[in-house]
Parts: sequence; C-alpha cells; structure tokens
Amino acid sequence: MKRRRPRHGLDLVVRPERVEAALWRHALADLARTRGKIFSHYARFARAIARDRYLSRRPDNYELGDVEQFAYEGLLQAIDRFEPLRAMPFRAFARPRIAGSIANGLGKYSEAGANAAYRRRAERDRLKSLMAEMPEDGGSALQQLSKLAATLAIGLIIEEWRQEEVEQVRASEPTAYDTLAWKQTELALRDSIAMLPANEAFIVQQHYLNGVAFRQIALILGLSNGRVSQLHSRALGKLHKQMAKSR
Repeated sequence: MKRRRPRHGLDLVVRPERVEAALWRHALADLARTRGKIFSHYARFARAIARDRYLSRRPDNYELGDVEQFAYEGLLQAIDRFEPLRAMPFRAFARPRIAGSIANGLGKYSEAGANAAYRRRAERDRLKSLMAEMPEDGGSALQQLSKLAATLAIGLIIEEWRQEEVEQVRASEPTAYDTLAWKQTELALRDSIAMLPANEAFIVQQHYLNGVAFRQIALILGLSNGRVSQLHSRALGKLHKQMAKSR
C-alpha cells in the first residue's frame, strides 16, 4: 500500500481547511485581533448567500448592496458566537444566521428606498470623513473643493471595480474604462492601496470593494466610528497624493 506523503510548505497554507483551522486557532487566543482576517475569509461566502436571496427577489424590489449589508451583519454575529471547539463547521453554523439577518433586515427597511438610503448614508459618511481632515490653511475654498472632489473620485474608481463584478454582462462596445490610460490608472491605484498600512488598506477594501459600512468596519476592527472615519480620510489622502505623483 502506497504511503501518503506528509503535506508541508505552501500546501499547508493554500488548503482551505488548513487556512480555516489556523484562523480559528488564533481566534481562540484573541478574537479581537483575528476578527478582520476571519471576516475577510468568509466575506465571499456571505455575499454568495446575499446574491442567492437577491436573485430570488420580486422586480423593483431591494438592491444587492442592501442584501449584502444584512449578510455581513449576520456574518459578524456568527463569528462572535461561534465556538471553534464544537464539531459543527463554521459555514453550517453561519448560514442560517446570515439568512436570518437578511430576512430581518429586509423586513425592517422600505423596499423601494432601501438602496437609496444606503447610498445616502455611505456618501454622507465619506464626505464627513474627508471634510473633518481638511486643513484650515489648505488654500482657497476653490482649491480645497478641487482636492475634495479628486479624493472622492478615487473612492468612486475603487467602487467601480466592485460594480464590474456585480454586472455579469457588460456592453460589448468599449467604454472609458477600457482605455489603456484608464487601465494604467487602475493598476497604479491598486499598487497604492497595497502599500497602505494594514488598517487603512482593510477599510478601503472592505468599504469600497465589499460595500461594508463604516459602523460595521468599526466593529470588525474594534475601533470607534470616529477612528475608522479618520483612517478612511487618511487613506484616501495618501492615495490622492500617490496618484498625483504618478501622473
């Protein structure tokens, strides 16, 4: 009988079951420090449940972004309540809680205005975050407005990456997003995000790519809402400076 070779090296890192086991081992020691990594690992799982619910909706109902928010809330609750030493796998434990969070959330929100309300909250949080960090001696009002608009535009570019993932079928004709110059801008922006400090990169990625609200990111990182807002503004300011240098 042929003996199986012991697994080692990269194989121990990339096998999903090994990665999950390592995450929950660290969570047993310090869940607060590990929550962000666990959330990132299972975020796609939560989005898949949200999309299943979204695709089964009635026409002219709620939007995908709203459903994902409720799924993330359920995921966070499951992470905090899961007991790794029990025999039940985390996905089996989390699935009904995520589905329940979606059902409860959609029941509380106006179906017609849910997406508009989310967009307004997100845009208000972003603007408040950036305005709070604007220096008083940062030039004329017009100069400050120009900088604010450019910084907000960086967030919209990042958010567009997520929108492209949501839209499974895109127009066959080329758009402004298909030009070489735009692709180079996107690559430079991705590189700049990768160079941010860990918490700042996490906030940018989760808020713009996964659509996670600031208040939920604050819970994940164990920070105040004000601190998350401050780090968000700092991160976008750094991205703005880096993009200005690359022009």
